[in-house]
Amino acid sequence: MGNLPDILTDGDLRLRPMSADDLTLVTAHFNDKRVTRWLAAVAQPFGPEAAHELLAHGMHSGENLRVIEYHGRLVGGLCIGASLWYWLAPEFWRQGLMRRALELVITARFTSTAPPLIATAHAENTASRELLTGLGFSISPAPRRMFFHGTETSEPCRDYVMAPEQWHLLHPLTFRAGDLSFRPARQQDTPVLAQMLTAAGPVPWPEREALPGFIEEHRYRGAGQGLFVMSDSNRRSVGMALLTVADPQLCFLSEGEDNRYRVQVMDDLARTFATRS
Repeated sequence: MGNLPDILTDGDLRLRPMSADDLTLVTAHFNDKRVTRWLAAVAQPFGPEAAHELLAHGMHSGENLRVIEYHGRLVGGLCIGASLWYWLAPEFWRQGLMRRALELVITARFTSTAPPLIATAHAENTASRELLTGLGFSISPAPRRMFFHGTETSEPCRDYVMAPEQWHLLHPLTFRAGDLSFRPARQQDTPVLAQMLTAAGPVPWPEREALPGFIEEHRYRGAGQGLFVMSDSNRRSVGMALLTVADPQLCFLSEGEDNRYRVQVMDDLARTFATRS
């Protein structure tokens, strides 16, 4: 859980570690009742001592505290560790910024092997509940109560859970190598992948009847490993790639496509894996 990159970007949106220089603005956010109404652990008033405690908490191993910058302006933050929590300045609500930030950080978290992620939302926080369900989080069947320091009362909440496999299914990894795009293989790909097996060697590829089990065995689970479908610029599936800790294994639909794409794809994959190692 401590392998999250320090900097994550998506166009005009940037996530970076919180620093002491951010504490004045973060303190202002945490003294806005529209924000802290939904944050159980934030006491009121929120002063300099609490701000420094927050900064120290974010430096703990496994606690990834990030501020969110939009066009260079600090607009909120999040912490993704044993659990997920987040906040956004009210003037930036309803612009899709937190959804973008969460998609960015959760994708980064699940790039490596990680346990399921849990977020908790106040029962009356409709915006947060809709955000989490919109991202694909599952609602815990049992409601519970949490102590909110701002109100000094126990209040109704619901837990929301995201497993890595669920995230990869809903938000599949895509990337390019050579002139081809890659995406994780699914059971729906079985017919076209079966056609490729006629041109495949015996290892590591399965017999046709064993292909569904092979797809499940090598389903993408993070860390850049798994069975991927390769598609050309016309979105036509032209090959499959088995990416493991060993050398990539490629299989193409025809000899012509093998001759056209193999060298450039292998070169790009070699550079990609060298960068990760």
